[in-house]
Amino acid sequence: MKICLFIILTHLYYFSYSQKLKICVFYNQKITSIVLSTYLGNYNIISENNILTSLQPNETLQLFVSNDSIEVKNLKYSFGKHKSLEIKGTSEINVMRYKPVVPSIQQRFYDNNMNVTIENGTLRFINIVEMDNYICGVVESESGYQATKEFYEIQAILCRTFALENLGKHFAEGFNLCDDVHCQAYKGKNYSLSYHSVICETVEETKNFVIVDSTNTLITAVFHASCGGQTMNSEDVWGKAKHYLRSINDNYCHLQRNTAWEKKVSMSEFKNFLQQNSPNLAKNFNINEWNFSQTSRKSHIRINGDSISLRKIREHFQLRSTFFSIIPSNDSLLFKGKGIGHGVGLCQDGAIQMAKSGYKSEDIIKFYYKGARVISYFEIPFYQIILQNSN
Repeated sequence: MKICLFIILTHLYYFSYSQKLKICVFYNQKITSIVLSTYLGNYNIISENNILTSLQPNETLQLFVSNDSIEVKNLKYSFGKHKSLEIKGTSEINVMRYKPVVPSIQQRFYDNNMNVTIENGTLRFINIVEMDNYICGVVESESGYQATKEFYEIQAILCRTFALENLGKHFAEGFNLCDDVHCQAYKGKNYSLSYHSVICETVEETKNFVIVDSTNTLITAVFHASCGGQTMNSEDVWGKAKHYLRSINDNYCHLQRNTAWEKKVSMSEFKNFLQQNSPNLAKNFNINEWNFSQTSRKSHIRINGDSISLRKIREHFQLRSTFFSIIPSNDSLLFKGKGIGHGVGLCQDGAIQMAKSGYKSEDIIKFYYKGARVISYFEIPFYQIILQNSN
């Protein structure tokens, strides 16, 4: 317990002093070759405290795996092979463009600095990024560019809350968070679109704001694309009840663009699934018994004393949500559903409509998170202790 507390305090001390995060980007991409170029500012490429070269705007460099090292070259020169690299900005504002070559992935723009190492024969990238730059990139990745400024304000507060609550999530791997969806989607800022500036302005306007529960503890700031008209209790999805993550009826999400979907699954495919996950239901399978309807959200299907979780069905058949009904049809089952995502916490479709209807961000947050409120994280006693110790 003392070791865990020391780790948490160390992470928070580092964060409170610098307000920079370590985010592993291209987390699951297994990149072996990438081209980078300076978009804004100037950069030094450093290996073992030695500057290999400097990059001004539009100058490019290629990095690629060579055995257990990183080879660095441009069109004219090779800068040798190295175990690790630091890509460090030297101007007030620094942005680097990264274009993976193998595999080919759309280019991304990352603010601030980047550390590059070799891991299992691929390049590993750790973005050393200021908190607000990170939050801006997350809001862009998680929300897109069609919402109102009021909604972006909500999303910024949510993303900041999640980041602070999960600072130690990848501590054993040497960074705070990754860019995958089990942390928060983060693909940098899309500087090729002008609308990102509106999002970043909103992030600045909500600087330091987070959501806490009635005990002044950061909430688990989960959200999803569309609830289909009703959210879920946290324990019905993850087994752990949280008093602020309660199921609510959401008329603002009802009949929005993401609400309705359907998918057909063959009877043989469904029986194979049952054999692996619920042998009793498979043994006594009768397709007519699988006429199942949800007018309000449920967590399980129960047939003749046996049951199986809707979450298992959703994950196996890659359904958009667990808010579905089942209609038997000859030799198949038709899944007709509503919503996208796990259904817990804030519904993005509903929140967008509430914002368009004139609701303020804090009112929308309180609608989805019962008993929660918005404060500066400097007001939280635990963070106050860390900040006092850092002065």
